[in-house]
Amino acid sequence: MSTKISPKSGSMNARAIKISTAIFLITAIVLATAPSLAQAKPKKSEIKSYQERGGITRFEEYLPLSPELGAPPGSFYKVNVYVINLKEGIVLVDCGSESLYSELRQEIGKRFPHSSILAVLLTHGHADHAGAGHYFVEEGMPVYASVADSYLIQMGMNFPGVPSDFAYTGYTPTELLYGGETIFGLQVIPTPGHTYGSLSFLHVKTRTLFTGDTTICYPEDDRDPLDMTFELESMTLQMEDEASLHLQLNSLNSLLELANGGSVKEILPGHNRTYHGKDVLSYLEHSIVVVTQALSPEVPPA
Repeated sequence: MSTKISPKSGSMNARAIKISTAIFLITAIVLATAPSLAQAKPKKSEIKSYQERGGITRFEEYLPLSPELGAPPGSFYKVNVYVINLKEGIVLVDCGSESLYSELRQEIGKRFPHSSILAVLLTHGHADHAGAGHYFVEEGMPVYASVADSYLIQMGMNFPGVPSDFAYTGYTPTELLYGGETIFGLQVIPTPGHTYGSLSFLHVKTRTLFTGDTTICYPEDDRDPLDMTFELESMTLQMEDEASLHLQLNSLNSLLELANGGSVKEILPGHNRTYHGKDVLSYLEHSIVVVTQALSPEVPPA
């Protein structure tokens, strides 16, 4: 059953504008830190697939950044869509960008030709994670999202100041999540901060944690000088309001507590590679340092 949520339009719009403003700062940072940009080759939209543990497939979308953002020509960033293979069918964690929907469905069909899609679970309402959702809704597939992010999704992030790269066709999620539910073997964990409705999903049986954008990737994972993935994440943090950063820091500390207690043995984040075993704690600690740095610039960078 779907529910329409009344917006807190002032705070939503101000936050969206802050996020979009961060994008325009990328050029100066990249030009100062990547002198090989002139030799770099532009990346076209594409999808790569990786087989992760526990019957999970990671589809990594390469999304170009348009010139209106002020980023160097040919710039792009990467985002993950996960497919969990169950006996009854497959479940998606996030559904990627609106522009790559057809390509994503084709790649999923190649990997899982005899499996039906049971549901799409959204970690949050931003375009790179929820943008293709209206296609799944139109196909009659349930799309689950946090009640706190449902307005972002209904609006498709079409707020004043948000560049077209980060807006999409809005839709109403078919199912709303509040936190504490268990669906398809996944425990729903509220991890607010990146958005107020950000969710993480813990597969209790395999101790696999899907964190969306609550965690932050490493800068060294952007090996192509035109890859802006870390720049987008870090600059978004630096433009966030203090309350949101504190929420994200609290969420990360809660996830660290779970990992320290042995409940998490691998993390599948919203961007870049995945983390296993001993790398789980160091990755969460890295994310905590990066968010702390955004709150207190005097803290040494991660």
